[in-house]
Amino acid sequence: MAAPEPTLYSVLGLTRGATAKQIKDAYRKAARSAHPDSGGSAELFHDVAVAYETLIDPDRRRRYDRTLGHIDPLPNARTAQPRRKPAGPEPVRDEFSQAPRYEPPYGAANGGLPLTVASQQVHGLARQPGVLKKFRSGSASRYDGERATARLIESTLLQGFPAARLVNGLSFGGGVETGHAVLAGYRIAVIDSLIAPPGNYSWDGRQLRHRGRRTGDVRIIDTVRQIQETFPECNVRGWLVLHGRQNNPFEPIIDYPPSLDRSGLAMVHVSNPGTLLREVKRFLSEGPQANTVQVPVLARLLSAAGR
Repeated sequence: MAAPEPTLYSVLGLTRGATAKQIKDAYRKAARSAHPDSGGSAELFHDVAVAYETLIDPDRRRRYDRTLGHIDPLPNARTAQPRRKPAGPEPVRDEFSQAPRYEPPYGAANGGLPLTVASQQVHGLARQPGVLKKFRSGSASRYDGERATARLIESTLLQGFPAARLVNGLSFGGGVETGHAVLAGYRIAVIDSLIAPPGNYSWDGRQLRHRGRRTGDVRIIDTVRQIQETFPECNVRGWLVLHGRQNNPFEPIIDYPPSLDRSGLAMVHVSNPGTLLREVKRFLSEGPQANTVQVPVLARLLSAAGR
């Protein structure tokens, strides 16, 4: 008989009745043992981070609990006091809009990255066409797509997100390349781009299809996995953004099978520009210390961009 799939609770060694303090304590313990430097792995560390970020957020935890299929009440549910709703609307989390802070603070060791560089929000340029090897479809231009993505992120996301850092044109060696990385706190959004020809698209979590036919050479899943291994201290997520030719941010339309969970836990998403901005902003702003610039991580990203 096959073993049951692990739940986010079991990843942290918890039961469904765990309190917020128990979740935090379990995360600290699990993160220490899951870290590659302590004998763990980047994949295990990522699982621990996802489990913590889901369970510590009450709304995301409730949504996740509904997917488990259990009908038994949580321990102590009958004696628990109902949570009171505030009289007014719930406060909007705006940590991401605050002025950036640097870790470690300047005046301490910063990996040799000057403050004048760390304070810049945009670094690097889109790669030139001769270097583009990942997408060999004659109907899509990756170079134009990367330039469009860079303009989109600069003109929208970065404007209201002072701690976010956009690094363009990264190459980590061994064939691992990506168009963009956006760093905020302990999260990295990895983004690749395509100019999409007209027609219907579908994404099943691994394969992109255009009008029913497989399109492009989508390797961003492997890229995200390898970047996660390079930055085990961060939570890495990937997006492939398709730019339509009509300058409509919500074109093209990408269909997903009903079985594909789009709750945000998937490693890679495919989106149009409008959806990209919403999902990336949410991913980065909901992370721990979203207004923090992790200077050593930024320095390594800049090194991958050839700076």
